[in-house]
Amino acid sequence: MLEQDENTLPDIPTTTFEALGLCESVLTAVREAGYKAPLPVQAACFAPVKEGRHLVVQSRTGSGKTAAFGLPLLHRIRYEDRRPQVLILAPTRELALQVHQEIEKLAVGTGLESVCIYGGTRFTEQLEKLHAGVHLVVGTPGRVLDHHRRRTFRTDSVETLVLDEADEMLSAGFYEDIRKVLDALTGLQQVLLFSATLPPNLQGLIRKYMPEPVKVNLSQDRVDVDRIDNVAYAVDPTQTKMRTLLGVIEAEDPSAAIIFCNMRHTTEAVTSYLRRRGFDAALLNSDLCQTDRETVMARMKAGHQRLLVATDIAARGIDISFLPCVIHYDLPDDVQQYIHRTGRTGRVDRHGRAISLLTLKDTTSIRRLEWSYGIKLKLLETPTREETLKMLADRRIREMKEMIEAGRVIPDEFQVMAREIMADPDSESLVATLIDAFLTSKPLSEQPENSHGSKHRENDRGPSDRPPRPAGDRPAGGGGGAGGSGGRRRR
Repeated sequence: MLEQDENTLPDIPTTTFEALGLCESVLTAVREAGYKAPLPVQAACFAPVKEGRHLVVQSRTGSGKTAAFGLPLLHRIRYEDRRPQVLILAPTRELALQVHQEIEKLAVGTGLESVCIYGGTRFTEQLEKLHAGVHLVVGTPGRVLDHHRRRTFRTDSVETLVLDEADEMLSAGFYEDIRKVLDALTGLQQVLLFSATLPPNLQGLIRKYMPEPVKVNLSQDRVDVDRIDNVAYAVDPTQTKMRTLLGVIEAEDPSAAIIFCNMRHTTEAVTSYLRRRGFDAALLNSDLCQTDRETVMARMKAGHQRLLVATDIAARGIDISFLPCVIHYDLPDDVQQYIHRTGRTGRVDRHGRAISLLTLKDTTSIRRLEWSYGIKLKLLETPTREETLKMLADRRIREMKEMIEAGRVIPDEFQVMAREIMADPDSESLVATLIDAFLTSKPLSEQPENSHGSKHRENDRGPSDRPPRPAGDRPAGGGGGAGGSGGRRRR
């Protein structure tokens, strides 16, 4: 936690966007975006960012951090100078895109020119934007360094660097990349660091690159939030973990949820299992191309996708403001990752629910979670196999009745077939066969199912965030090398 000193801001009173001193064009954009009043992190950060101070902000995920640095930066940019003045780094392509979209929304009417640069896409469009001249760049560390090495991104004009989800960038193995970016910004005057937690290696970066920063701690010595219910279900040893998941989903009945798995192949298996049982489930892991990732997230954000089965690539900064629930199918190896996963729900003062499926091997992780963050998981009664099957049947019957009530016309031959089946001594097996055929022949989600079957742990950098290293430089087994103080990159 941050130590209190003369540079630590006191509690920020409730204020208005008008009182902050927003210019008229930005104020109009804020109103059109539906913002009513500044959130605490936005009110706390506006003055020091606008004044050009270094800033370290420890604030929970989903607290409105993008606008917290975006609004004051829009007042610092010299719009007559079409050179990059602000660089925002994010740990994943998805977060980079999300931040860029939010900044563009707030900058309507200001004349801001910006570009988002990240791996997984062609250089052409990014090069054209950079060549035409931009005020602000958002990107992932790997692709930003690619452009710097190619001399297609002039880093000497950048005056402000924003490190968003800084702890996640370090845990993803970006420590050395961040250090190289910092060293490349020869005209750097201001660093803004936003993070849910402050691990020791991040403290080292602060000491080296941010003299006398203003410190804003809105975590109040706790990273979890009262509005998020942390509950757990023990996996029934007499049935599979997937069957337990099915029972939990039926019992909880979330309108939408992200289901987190530690392995890519697990996301594929879980997605296939849920689809077969009639659930609208989509897959998200780093084996997907960038276009498919963006399509899935767009469907989820628009409320058109109920269940998203994902590796930790979806935990880092994905903003689905309405998400009521996250499910930890696998507890993460790093308890800090539990905070980031759980932070997908309960965003911007909404109530959320974090559900964990527990096995005997999770005992240590549970103890670490309680010791590190004071989070106690409330253990709920796991639905039995019979209860799960009953809930599943009730749901399917309810859905079919809704189809009838909606005016669905049943052809006469099917009515005749139904009567014959009901009169047949094997009617139960015949109906079960029809249900099985119906469910397995239904069109699947628009998300294509991955066929690679990779059993590696997720690597959120993605193959396109940096050029491939020569074969002789690769560690044995294809694992990631050391990430400086950030530790070994997780696969």
